[in-house]
Amino acid sequence: MPQDIAFDLPFEPAVSPDVDAARQRSLRWSRRLGLLRHPADRQRFLSWDIAGLMAAWNPGATGDRLDLTVDAVVVATFLDDQFDGPLAAQPQRVEAACRAFTEVMVTGGVASPGAGPLIVAFADVWRRLAEEASVAWLERAQQHWQGYLDAYIEEAANRAHRRMPASAEYFALRRRSGFVCAMLDLSQKARELEVPPRLADHPLVSRMLDITADVVDTLNDVHSLEKEETRGDVHNLVLILEKEQGTGRTATIARIQRLIRDWCAEFITLERNLQDSLPRQDAAIAGPFTDCMRAAMSGYLHWSRTSLRYSRLVPAGEPALATELLAEQ
Repeated sequence: MPQDIAFDLPFEPAVSPDVDAARQRSLRWSRRLGLLRHPADRQRFLSWDIAGLMAAWNPGATGDRLDLTVDAVVVATFLDDQFDGPLAAQPQRVEAACRAFTEVMVTGGVASPGAGPLIVAFADVWRRLAEEASVAWLERAQQHWQGYLDAYIEEAANRAHRRMPASAEYFALRRRSGFVCAMLDLSQKARELEVPPRLADHPLVSRMLDITADVVDTLNDVHSLEKEETRGDVHNLVLILEKEQGTGRTATIARIQRLIRDWCAEFITLERNLQDSLPRQDAAIAGPFTDCMRAAMSGYLHWSRTSLRYSRLVPAGEPALATELLAEQ
C-alpha cells in the first residue's frame, strides 16, 4: 500500500493541542453549511480527518485561527471530490463551476442567490480570510485560489483528450492543483503573519515554496496512487515517470524517495542562505514563514500515513460524494 512507503523528512512533526475540539467544530460547521447531508458523506468526511491535517500543518494554531484553515481545506477537498466523478472529463462544465468560485472572490465573499452549498461555504471562508488582511496579501491569496481553480480546467481537458502531461509540464500544473501555496496563505492567517510581496517574490523564498509544494504534492501522489489508478486518472507523478522512463513501480518509487530527500536537503541550504542574506526586518518574517513550510511538509506526511482517505477507496464508477454540492438550491 502506498501509505506504507517510507519517507524520512528532516523536519519533526507536531500537532495542535486543539485538534480534537477542532474536529468537532469542523463537523458542526460542515453540517450547518449543508455539506454533509448524506450519512455516507458524513462518514467519509470523518475518515478524512481534515482537522487532523491542519492541526499538524499549523501545530501552533488553536480556536478560530485553526478553524479557518480547516474550513478552507474542507471546501477545497469537497471541490476536488465534486470533480472526481462525471465532471472529471468535461472541461466546459468544470469551468462553469469554477467561475462561481471566482465570482465569490471578486465580490468580496458574496455567493449568488440560490448558490449551491459548497459555493456558500467558500463565501463564508473567503470573508473570514479577508478580515484584517492587506490588499496585497489578499490579492496573492486570490491568485493562489484562482490557480487552483484553473488547474481543474486544465486537468479536465487532459482527461477529455486522454492526454498524460510530461513531467516538466506536470510539475508546473501540480504546484497549482496541489493547493499548497493557498494552504501556506492559511498558515500565515493562523500565525497572524503577512509575508510582504518583496519577501514572497525573493528568489530563495520562491524556490523554497516550490520545494514545499513539490514535496507535499509528490507525497500525495504516492499516497493517492491506488485511488487515482482505480479511477483512471493520469495526473500522478508515479504514473508519469513510469511511462517516461519505462521503469517499474519499485524503481519509480525509489527515484521519488531520492527526489524528496534531495529537495529537503536543498531546502535546508536555502533556508540558511536566506537568513544570511536578508535585512533584519525581513529576516524576522522569513523565520516564521520558513517554519510554516517545514510544518507543511512534516504535517502532511504525519497526517497522510494514517488518513483513511487513501486506504478506504470509493469504488470506481461511484461518485466520491453522495450529494451534489455545486448545484443551485
